[in-house]
Amino acid sequence: MKRAITGLWTFLLLAAVAACGTPRDFTIYQESIGEFQSATDQTASVALEYVESINSFERGYELTLLREDPDRPLNISKLSEPILSPQAIAARDRTFGVLKQYTQMLAALAESDASERWKAASERARSSADALLTDLNAESGILGELPISDITGPLKIISDAIATEIINAKRSRALDAAIAKAAPAIQDISGKLREDLTFVIRQRDSVKQLEIAELTIRYAEAQESNNNSARLSTLTKIDQALEARTKSLSTLQGLIQTLDQFDIAHDALVRYAKSEKGPQDLSDLVTIVRSYSDSAKEVFESFQRLSAALS
Repeated sequence: MKRAITGLWTFLLLAAVAACGTPRDFTIYQESIGEFQSATDQTASVALEYVESINSFERGYELTLLREDPDRPLNISKLSEPILSPQAIAARDRTFGVLKQYTQMLAALAESDASERWKAASERARSSADALLTDLNAESGILGELPISDITGPLKIISDAIATEIINAKRSRALDAAIAKAAPAIQDISGKLREDLTFVIRQRDSVKQLEIAELTIRYAEAQESNNNSARLSTLTKIDQALEARTKSLSTLQGLIQTLDQFDIAHDALVRYAKSEKGPQDLSDLVTIVRSYSDSAKEVFESFQRLSAALS
């Protein structure tokens, strides 16, 4: 009898431990998804700032040259014609918005059992994907050959996955389904955004290199005319331009690496969603998502410091 009672207490204790373990694991899963969402918001905000400022960046440089060189001919097209059209910038803004809404949907799914809350989040993500899909198809001529114009297929997958896999599922199954079904589309979209940002980086850096080349010519002219004060002043400007280029490139390259880590972190979410959800599975997820979060925070803070120095 005592042995039976002892066995019963052991069973109840193990059952209690198991009951406590699952909520704790899910809480850690929730926290990881929250970090993933926050890191994606930070990454998107830095990327979009660079995209949205590309036209003013180039116009500002041309205005600087015109102010400094009274003999420079005024080419109004360099001031009035944008590198990226307003429609192209808006498309990038909304594409990052789809990624952000997707991560917000995951966070809403993880946060609460209240079905109406995460149904609303999934509908917002789906509606955003559908609207952007329609606009991209309508504006394909405006977007041209840039990588961002080629994301209609992935967006359709996200929209369909959200519509068919999530609405009637329970929270944990909905979360796993959302991650697993949307994974290929998310990977394609982040890849296109990374290609696109590489274009933006190349465009911005070409202006910096042109600025340094102009200063180099000016330095040589001052040297030839034995104008030592102009030579030293130009040398200071060259040094400042080189330092600014190094800092800007460091932040921009860090941004590309952070998008790489977005992919790695999302892959970890996919693996966990499909796993048996053992302790090692959860530990791997936490480690990878935390690395992405740290990288995104570092890039965000670096961008803020750079912006403050330039203002």
